Amino acid sequence: MYRFFKNIINTLIIILAFIGAFALYKNHSDFKISEAFSNIFSANKEKIEAEVGDFTQVDDEFKINTAVKVMGYKTVIAKHPNSGQKMIIVDSGKKTLLTENDITGAHIKEKLEDLCHKFKYHSATVDSIQITDRGYMTTYGKRVPYVKFNAKVSNLPMSNLSGIISVVDSDKNNKRLILSINDKKHYSQLITSEFYKSVAESKISK
Repeated sequence: MYRFFKNIINTLIIILAFIGAFALYKNHSDFKISEAFSNIFSANKEKIEAEVGDFTQVDDEFKINTAVKVMGYKTVIAKHPNSGQKMIIVDSGKKTLLTENDITGAHIKEKLEDLCHKFKYHSATVDSIQITDRGYMTTYGKRVPYVKFNAKVSNLPMSNLSGIISVVDSDKNNKRLILSINDKKHYSQLITSEFYKSVAESKISK
């Protein structure tokens, strides 16, 4: 059990970057979050969720499973139960993980690979990242760029994943990393867009 909690904590820290999304996906896929885990990390779930954004307009087909704060980083994870797709928002405060210029730039593949290498975790590694598309979507009331990718990930129930990564960095005090992932055969950009278009700026003072 100690090892389980240690892995969960390590994974939550690693989610602060690209590799973390996949590591956390693994833990949510392999384990049922115990009551003890909920007591440790969910005491302020509603508060953290409200600080990351306003999710009141998100459709009931989506479920917010997790809202945690680790080392100053706030992370909200939502799931679309019918498809298994996960939407992840990491609010890193003033710390920049990626920028909109990174997303639209020619070297985003290399930047993602650098993040994966920097935050390499023994139980999950990302290989063979391929940028398959680029586009724009709406979230937090803003039009933001994203890149769609395919990747191979070790030690997951489904090793071939697809998804998007984006950022909202217009607020200097709230840098947000935006992700959505699913297995390659079932990833849906429609589901991603439907969720994120309903996420708005937080209504509370931080």
